Amino acid sequence: MKKKEIHILIAAVLFFVMRFILGRCYDMGITPAGASALSLFICTIYLWITYGTGWTSMLSIGLLAFTGIAPANTIMANSFGNSTTVIVIGTLILCVALEEHGVTKMIANWFITRKFVAKRPYMFLLMFFLANLVICYFMEATAVMILFVALAREILDSLGYKKGDTFAKAMYFGILWITCIGNGATPIGHPVPMLMLNNLAKITNESVSWLKYMAIGIPLSLVTLGLTMLIIKFLVKPDCTKFDNYDIEAQKAEMKPLTKEGKISLIVYVALIIYWLLPDFIGSILPGVAAKISAVGSSIPSLIATAIICAITVKGKPVMKYESAVKKISWSTVIFIACIFLYASAFNMESGGISVFLKALVAPVTSKISVAALAALFLFFVIFVTNFASNGVTGTIGIVVCVPALMAAAPSLGYVMAYGTLVAILCNMGIATPGGSGFVAIGQKDGYIDGGETLKFSMILIIAMYAAVMLIFWPLAKAIF
Repeated sequence: MKKKEIHILIAAVLFFVMRFILGRCYDMGITPAGASALSLFICTIYLWITYGTGWTSMLSIGLLAFTGIAPANTIMANSFGNSTTVIVIGTLILCVALEEHGVTKMIANWFITRKFVAKRPYMFLLMFFLANLVICYFMEATAVMILFVALAREILDSLGYKKGDTFAKAMYFGILWITCIGNGATPIGHPVPMLMLNNLAKITNESVSWLKYMAIGIPLSLVTLGLTMLIIKFLVKPDCTKFDNYDIEAQKAEMKPLTKEGKISLIVYVALIIYWLLPDFIGSILPGVAAKISAVGSSIPSLIATAIICAITVKGKPVMKYESAVKKISWSTVIFIACIFLYASAFNMESGGISVFLKALVAPVTSKISVAALAALFLFFVIFVTNFASNGVTGTIGIVVCVPALMAAAPSLGYVMAYGTLVAILCNMGIATPGGSGFVAIGQKDGYIDGGETLKFSMILIIAMYAAVMLIFWPLAKAIF
């Protein structure tokens, strides 16, 4: 048996062990179906860590139907049929169009060709990272990461920096950190935050508006940008002597005007974002209109927007060819989203009694420590563990497992919503090891940063971020909700 195949055997054994243990806990509210579903979820997490989230998620969706927690049609409706899965497919295709037609690269080049960055290396780094952050607010983060790594590589080669040079390390660390926090700062085009918010809504029966989410996520991302610059300046200490060779005019020459296809893609995407946010802006002025827009939901408009860019032609060719676009999106991500949302629903089903069991399980702990300490402990778990396990897995534990426990002790539902929003943001900060996120592997691929340095400097940022969250953003989130 191959080494990796042993993990399948371990997962199977883990299922039966957990099923035996949970089978002795029926007096705590869990049912036989719930015990089987929770056991399956635990061994699925193990397979996600050891094998990845593609076929393992598909297998888990199929096996859940055999636990008896819900009929097969309910299983499908709550996985591939849920609105979050549809939004993810639509936005991933739209992001492919923006990338292919040069929209993202044009925006990035605009930021780093301002006159005031000439002869000012730290201003250049700030603008470079700010461009990364702004684009990441609205686009799928993997594409943004790849774009900025390629752009950094071009700039470093032109300036004469080599592997091992501290200026190169500074650029790569910044790209990694800013991409990850940008991925969590808004739900727009970002599967994991959307998934966490929908999981939170499923458990609490209360939705978080995207505007409220961004009122926390964007300021937190800007503080993270500031912390990044401080770490780079005082700890990484880049050698900026070669930066005088940076030629703004040469970089401007690389900028190509947007094609008609690029303009159409950008207009459609911006229109979609405006539509998504419109109910929050007009709710107090035109409540009837806002209610009708909200009733349509977020998934239907994303389908329409995707169809529009595939239907519009320029010189006889579609702005985005559907057949090629669907081949470029990450279907493993889509299947993983479907699986996670299914379990969020299953944990809340009366037929399983899982949420009742989890509340009873942590009741001895919640009775001994304050709810504030419990929330702080859960948030630390999320921001720390996500550096060693998948952000989707960590965020799911932070929502699906921890929220029911917090609800039993929290003074208000708003308290829980504030916590859940921070989990949706912080679970994206898997910046220390490749096990935390694929972004680390992308950042280390070119050899400008290595594993030891990444772990050291990233954990410094994580500690600083956690302090900022507890001092500033946890109180802010509670005030907003």
